[in-house]
Amino acid sequence: MEGFILHALQVPFWLSFNRKQPLVTGLKSYILRLARSGSLDRAWSLMEQHGLLDSTIDSRALTLQARLVKDRAKRLAEDERVHLFSLSADLYCKAAALERSSYPLINAASLRLLANQRSGSADLAQEVLNLLDADPNEGETPYWREATRAEALLLLGREAEARAALKLAVTTHPEAWEDQAATIGQFGLIQSHLKQDISWLDDFRPPPSVHFSGIVGMAFDGGNVKESIRQFLASERPGFVYGALAAGADLLFAHEFLEYRNSASPFAEMHVVLPLPVDQFRETSVRAYGENWVPLFESALDQATSVTIVGTDVSPLKLAIEHADQVAMGCTVRNAQVFQSQAIGLTIVAPAEGLRPQLAAWQQSDRRLEIINGSRDRKILSQNEDLYSRQKLMALVWFSNASLTKVSPYIDPDLTLVSEESGCWLACDQVVKAGDLAIQLAGIDKAARISMLYAIFDPIDPPKMLRDRAKVLANASMPGTVATDSSSAFVLTLQRWSGAINELGEIGTQWGVEPVWSLSKF
Repeated sequence: MEGFILHALQVPFWLSFNRKQPLVTGLKSYILRLARSGSLDRAWSLMEQHGLLDSTIDSRALTLQARLVKDRAKRLAEDERVHLFSLSADLYCKAAALERSSYPLINAASLRLLANQRSGSADLAQEVLNLLDADPNEGETPYWREATRAEALLLLGREAEARAALKLAVTTHPEAWEDQAATIGQFGLIQSHLKQDISWLDDFRPPPSVHFSGIVGMAFDGGNVKESIRQFLASERPGFVYGALAAGADLLFAHEFLEYRNSASPFAEMHVVLPLPVDQFRETSVRAYGENWVPLFESALDQATSVTIVGTDVSPLKLAIEHADQVAMGCTVRNAQVFQSQAIGLTIVAPAEGLRPQLAAWQQSDRRLEIINGSRDRKILSQNEDLYSRQKLMALVWFSNASLTKVSPYIDPDLTLVSEESGCWLACDQVVKAGDLAIQLAGIDKAARISMLYAIFDPIDPPKMLRDRAKVLANASMPGTVATDSSSAFVLTLQRWSGAINELGEIGTQWGVEPVWSLSKF
């Protein structure tokens, strides 16, 4: 694994290696994954490109189209949804006519309800129950069989029976978290439409996502901190954790989480986000605090579900840590959104020290932050100086094929637009402001190709490689949208940016395959 990471460390971009996630095979499976991640524009574009819209012979293509129409409706105001919900129901019914199965029928039944067609909804829901009773093998999996039964019962007003059926569904496959999230999202729509209580769904939500952080330079035995971490894990039972592996709080949490995972939750995932390349991080943030931390670091790194490196070997340490923290927190929030569950921050602080600014911002929002008190071992505390003071955490906005006449009037006087042969760029110290501006200009000049990257660089002279990356990403954008990378997308998610943030796909570059995300208005 480490060899894989080191092979690509010379380029300053988001790098992640996930041991658990298989390659997606098949166009329709890929489109479904895009839909589940919220990338509706990209999914619809692929459907159109490959002739999968309004099929008369392909039931799965029809259900994919219906899913995208439904998800688009969910983004609209309540009084604007009805037509699209009805259209989605029609598409599911067409799919059911081609291939009689509970999946398109139950979706059609729910969409009929959401389109204020309660009689048609009840008829379809009863048809689903009849189908399930007649065929013990109906349903894609045991989970979906019972979840479908629960949904039909809910549509018929038989809530107690629906809860029992959903409980049975979860027991058939307790770790089917993505499926459970989809079910909860659907049930939430139904209950909200009926103006009924949805709090009972909390008992069925996938486990929370946790961002972990804290002080370095703690005593190796951790004192009472270890027991506090154990209590937190036993109480919250997280399914996903995100953070770094510095000597101290990070490694104490990682060790306890891995113990918890191995004994109680084998499907739980630990995603490591490092601010520096592995070798450099090992020296500056692990070995510097004592050789006894190094084996713990190596063991945690080896057992991680994924390892992501945000910075480069020339990134100032303080800024690199801040950046990696923001990315890891954004990952936590995004994952919780996808799984319809809770995002929790856990940090270990010294009593006389305040929170890191990014954690204080988390606490000031409505996101939950758990604080454990710890103490530093001053005898092994190491200081690392930042030598590159001209570098800052900034957003670089790149424009290719842009009309300066069109875009210049909309750029604030405090931002400098710099032109060069292949395009132009500006640097902004606020990522949300940069995202807003980029989207505004994408709407004004539809011919422009625009990207936005949040990174550590000298705002007066961004490195050529960063500008080249921005140019490559800009060329992958679609009219009216802005392209970005994973780390920038996650930071915008953390910052509650008001636009849509969707996974677009991957592109091959001279640095390797890079994920591309799309920023657009809702």
